[in-house]
Amino acid sequence: MSGRALVVTYYFPPLGGVGVQRTLKYISYLPKWGWTPAVLTPRSPAYAVRDASLLAVLPPELEIHRTASLEPGSLPNAIMSRLSRSDVSGAHDLGARPTRGGLVGRLIWKATIVWTRGWSKVLFPDLQIGWVRLGARAGRKVARDEHFDVIYSTAPPISTHLVAARLKRSTGLPWVADFRDPWIGNPFAHDMRGLKGWMQRRMERAIVMQADRVVLAMDALRDMFIERYPDMAHKFVYIPNGYDRNDLAGLTPVKGEAGRFTILFAGSLYRPGELEAMLGGVERLAERRPDLRKKLRLEFLGRVSSGNRRLGDAYTAPGRIGDIVGFDGFVPRKQALARMAGADALLQLMTDEPGTGMFVGGKLIEYMAFDRPILAVMPQGEGRRLVDALPGGRSADVEPGSIAHALEDMLDNPPAQGRTDPMGRYDRANLAGELAKVLDEVVAGYASGAAQPAPRR
Repeated sequence: MSGRALVVTYYFPPLGGVGVQRTLKYISYLPKWGWTPAVLTPRSPAYAVRDASLLAVLPPELEIHRTASLEPGSLPNAIMSRLSRSDVSGAHDLGARPTRGGLVGRLIWKATIVWTRGWSKVLFPDLQIGWVRLGARAGRKVARDEHFDVIYSTAPPISTHLVAARLKRSTGLPWVADFRDPWIGNPFAHDMRGLKGWMQRRMERAIVMQADRVVLAMDALRDMFIERYPDMAHKFVYIPNGYDRNDLAGLTPVKGEAGRFTILFAGSLYRPGELEAMLGGVERLAERRPDLRKKLRLEFLGRVSSGNRRLGDAYTAPGRIGDIVGFDGFVPRKQALARMAGADALLQLMTDEPGTGMFVGGKLIEYMAFDRPILAVMPQGEGRRLVDALPGGRSADVEPGSIAHALEDMLDNPPAQGRTDPMGRYDRANLAGELAKVLDEVVAGYASGAAQPAPRR
């Protein structure tokens, strides 16, 4: 089947980060499977991580509708963009502590944190709620002017699903809702209790009821939805995150320091617990095996929260492990890929808290494109099982002793390398084919009358 899909997404270039990649790759590969996407997204989203280099990889024929959006983070981010580090590529990290502006800059930086946290306690379901009405209004106009066969939305933020729900009601088109992460019961998200918790449960149920299919990025998440909504189990489809080997075309790997086994973490660091365990493990190994000190190099590439920045400064102070560990900050995606391709091993970190074992991590699966050894420091669960089954995969508990042992084993017995996904299960092009099949099914269901669309208004 062939058709046109209106893709509703918040995280889209020039925004950066791993959360952009799932949708970006879908729209790149859906035409291979007969589907032509058009994108509906905010014009100036208030999100901290931007990577303008991603604009160059958008399909030239892609139709993009950028709309107005009212978000409390817009004003602080505009101010912080003048005070935060940036480079000529257009990649910058608005969440970084400002390197210019002196005392005034630091005060503004702290004020933006207070401002955003305050609004996050007030607005529901998220800080992007101000985009819902404006996005839906723009989407209705696009749908009136052009023909579409289906609506596809992806969250977080949940507000993207609210935009899509409004469009479904006004256009009568079928709707596929994608959850990249859990909303209810997400151990990394702000816990909603009382009235907000009640509203959250009602809203998620309403989304599931109105959507014609619900795509989940984790197998464990699909199981959670089936348990919560057994009468709608037929709607739930598991499509994992993936990797794209085409991203490596023409890439020149950037090797680490000669004579050292370089382990690279490429991604954002928000939670101090997992970083502290990792650095503690490195320090413990260096104390127990001084002979390995000059053989190991651990590099962190990406956005670092203020708490993790302080932690990193403490561990890299004179007399500790500054000769082993380095933090290089956020860089454009192409540079990050070159660093990953040149590393001796790639690192996945995840905190060990109740419920975190269900997460695989988009970055972990993206690592598979490089056919490099992977060290997973994470709790027992779906992601760790995946790594343990890979050639050269090693895992460790989120505590210094286990990490030190895993590092020692990697240095003494370098892991074998091999094709990590020979059958292409996680290849982005194949995953786009799975999504295309879902789109085919819901559109065919509407055409046959199996699903009754809402009346057009």
